[in-house]
Amino acid sequence: MLKDIQEYLRKHRRACLNDLAVHLNADPRAIAPMLEMLAARGRIRRVGTETKNCGGCTKCLPQSLVLWEWVRK
Repeated sequence: MLKDIQEYLRKHRRACLNDLAVHLNADPRAIAPMLEMLAARGRIRRVGTETKNCGGCTKCLPQSLVLWEWVRK
């Protein structure tokens, strides 16, 4: 599954946890530790969204507000 995550991020450049979970047909709770491991290895990084429309209503899931970005060449 690590390879699939890396391929998805390499292709799409950025994705949130929910996008990855849907693509991989997996539970987000299973994917989250893998993302952290890839970040620790310097392959991806966690970035916040830069939306100016967020008013803090808390209707969005917290994991949908965090993006993971491919950084390894």
